[in-house]
Amino acid sequence: MMASPARYLDSHCHLQEKGLPQVTDGIMARARNAGVARMLCNTTCEADWQAVGDLAASRQEVIPFLGIHPWFAENAGTGWEERLRGMLKQIPAGIGETGLDKCCRTDFLRQQQIFETQLLIASELKRPLVIHCVKAWGKLLEILEAYASQLPPMMIHSFAGSRETLQRLIRLGCFISFSGRLLADSKLHPCFLATPLANLLLETDSQGQPGVASTMNEAGATDVPAQPYNHILFSDEPAAISHLYQLAARMRGMVLDEFCQGIWRNGEIFTHTILPR
Repeated sequence: MMASPARYLDSHCHLQEKGLPQVTDGIMARARNAGVARMLCNTTCEADWQAVGDLAASRQEVIPFLGIHPWFAENAGTGWEERLRGMLKQIPAGIGETGLDKCCRTDFLRQQQIFETQLLIASELKRPLVIHCVKAWGKLLEILEAYASQLPPMMIHSFAGSRETLQRLIRLGCFISFSGRLLADSKLHPCFLATPLANLLLETDSQGQPGVASTMNEAGATDVPAQPYNHILFSDEPAAISHLYQLAARMRGMVLDEFCQGIWRNGEIFTHTILPR
């Protein structure tokens, strides 16, 4: 019997394009042609929640995550927590992306408050949580370890921490997602190789930029284009995740199909409470 073709999961992306359905259609078609069968689409602020919920309702390959990113923590309006709970009770969505970032201007105490609230909602409603962390690993670990007995399923997106941080996150049961930075930054390779396959995910962190999509459409691309567009596509579209999978499988000395199956299984475990029945 012939083996099924590899199924790619993009464990973190941002597909919401305001008022540009034709751009989304192109992005989704190229992803489908490249074998991307599931995408975890994250919001960054409350204004995105409905758009991502609607996108997921119309496209079964999109799994929605609703949350408030640390960059936008100060913009969270009064009552956002109850509005988030309300939406999560209406649709099967995870929470994200949220987290902590010491490189942005947002008040760090406010970031912590917004993050901890989302962590507790995720625990209460048994929803997977996507975490962004930049130069705040100590505080993040302090918070997660304080709630160790009630943590929801968690994914650290675009991991770029230390080996010690990685080990502590794995002990907490976190999934560790690596982005396309793995292609460019060899400093990430030791942590990537030290991450157990059972904890590993891969992502594009793509933004779905309309300028990139229109450039490829003008070039007549209907599938993952050849060079010189690959480097642009990797940054901005889920379709390019195949390049990351191929590199990652080679780095770990694994057959691509077996590697893809392992990542797919991890994604199903991470999102099992929100996947369509």
